[in-house]
Amino acid sequence: MNNTAFIILNTNPTNNSGLEVLKPLLTTQGLNVMHGFDGKEVPSNTRLLFIESNGDNVWQRLQMHIAELKCDCDIILFNICENTELANRALLSGIRGVFYETDNADVLMKGIRLLLDNQLWFRRDVMCSALNRLLQFNKEAINQITDAELEPVKLTKRERAIISLMSKGAKNKEIADELNISPHTVKTHLYSAFRKTNCRNRIELLSWAQYNMPNELR
Repeated sequence: MNNTAFIILNTNPTNNSGLEVLKPLLTTQGLNVMHGFDGKEVPSNTRLLFIESNGDNVWQRLQMHIAELKCDCDIILFNICENTELANRALLSGIRGVFYETDNADVLMKGIRLLLDNQLWFRRDVMCSALNRLLQFNKEAINQITDAELEPVKLTKRERAIISLMSKGAKNKEIADELNISPHTVKTHLYSAFRKTNCRNRIELLSWAQYNMPNELR
C-alpha cells in the first residue's frame, strides 16, 4: 500500500501550517511525509497529496500541479481561504477534501483519519451545495428527455466497465490493472464517456450512470 504523503507548498504561504502542523500529524498516522514546490517532485508511491492553495490564481496553479503529476493519488487542498465556490469546484472536480487556513490541529487530524479511511473531507454546506448542483443537473436531463426525443447514449463495453469500477471507488491505476490496460487508456475512455453523456466530471458521470445503467453498478 502506498504510504507516502507529499505536501506541495506555496512559495508565499499565508501561514506555516504546512510543515509545522500538518507534517507531524501525518507522521503520527504512519505516513512518510515529503514536501516540495511542484507536481514533478511527487513520488509514485504517494497516497495523499496536499496542495497548499492560497493567494491569487489558485485554480490555475492547482491545474498546473495536477498536470505535472505522474502518479494516481488522493488530492487534498489545504490552507485555502474561506471560499465556498472554490471548495465546491474542488469537490465536483474529484478533489478528496479541503482544509482551511483557520482549521486547527484537531480538525486537521480528524480530516486526515477520514481521508485515510477513503472518505471525503468537506464542510456540510459544501456537500449540500454540490448535491444540489447534481440534483439540478438530473432535473435538466429529465426535462430534456420529456421535451424532445434524444438519441440514446451508446457507451462501449469498455467505457461501461470503467464506469462500473469507478462507482466502486477504484482509481485510474486500479481500473487499469483490473482491465489490463494503461492508466492513459483509462483516461481516454473516461473523456469519451464525458463527451457522450455531456457530463463535466466524474460525479456527474456517476450520477448519470445511476439512472441509465443501474444494473451494472450493483
